[in-house]
Amino acid sequence: MLTILTLNILLMIVYLSHWDWNLYKSRKDIVSNLNKINFKAICPEGAYSEELRLIYHDHIDWKINRKKTFDLKGVINLKKILNSLEEGSVVHSFTLKTGILYSIANLFGSNNIKGVLSINGLGYLFSNNFKAKFLKLLLRTFIKSSFNKSFKEIIFQNENDKEIFLSFSNYVGKSSLIKGSGIEINNYVKKELYQTKNLKVIFVSRLLIDKGVNEYIELTKNILEPNINFYLAGEIDEGNPNSITEKDLNNIKNENNIKYIGPINVEKELFNYDISIILSKYEGFSRILLESLYVGLFCISNNIPGTKWLKLFNNGLLVENNNLNDISQVINNFSEYDFSKANAEINRDLIKKKYSTKIISDQYNEIYNNLENSSK
Repeated sequence: MLTILTLNILLMIVYLSHWDWNLYKSRKDIVSNLNKINFKAICPEGAYSEELRLIYHDHIDWKINRKKTFDLKGVINLKKILNSLEEGSVVHSFTLKTGILYSIANLFGSNNIKGVLSINGLGYLFSNNFKAKFLKLLLRTFIKSSFNKSFKEIIFQNENDKEIFLSFSNYVGKSSLIKGSGIEINNYVKKELYQTKNLKVIFVSRLLIDKGVNEYIELTKNILEPNINFYLAGEIDEGNPNSITEKDLNNIKNENNIKYIGPINVEKELFNYDISIILSKYEGFSRILLESLYVGLFCISNNIPGTKWLKLFNNGLLVENNNLNDISQVINNFSEYDFSKANAEINRDLIKKKYSTKIISDQYNEIYNNLENSSK
């Protein structure tokens, strides 16, 4: 009889994404916390490839142009990679786009692999963009016919996304809810100085329209107090049709009331700021909101399914429909709010108990164990 240790050695977990950033940013910590032996990363070569080679036991270059909406050569390449995997491997796809590409490549797969999909947010395909609506209409028949074959389980980050997608896709397989991808709490520099003067307000995000970049720029124009400084952190996502352009970014750099600082090391630099602004229109479970709360910032967020859990925490406030007037009032009257280290400590304790990487990894581990046991 095979022992549990032997089974763990035999089971191959493959993390798949059309962007190396997705397998590095948060999944690196999940991989480190899981008790499985064999991990592979399949993604295109990119800025994080060297780090991925240190984290995963193997890294396979998925030659795909992620800047294209659909790259046929990339799908063909993925099909060859999937056919080369060990029998019974678990292929865990991250993001809906990757899941669709995996389903296409797996249509005529020659080995018995088990698919898992993490939908971290419905994203562009379910946005109000006209092109996205047309694309969703084109893809619906394929998704309805292929996802039940391709995936043993789909993981969602909030109930609203789960309900919408299951209704759209007619997926009848197992689905689960895992709130976020967790944070490795020991990696973060905590905020120590709490004050309400000379405020530093920051917006950290990929520079996507649906993340609320334009609303943030408008917000900075509504507040002209000299002791309030606004910062924008992030970079253009060239593979996303919802991204702002280089021209847009250059215009932002020329704004007098905001400082663009590029991408930052959130774990080591976020503590330098006081207020974190989240204006996203769609989120699975906002990671930057969770990070900001843990570090100790005061958080002002748009009230959407992926952020409404903010009401469980201190040092935070939800606003409806990205109401910039309401946000402006909060910032202008910030001294009236209880922004304190004591509140931050309460938040950290709750995050440690419910949203740490260890908690999330345990939930992933249960899914993999169930798939492993089902093949006995």
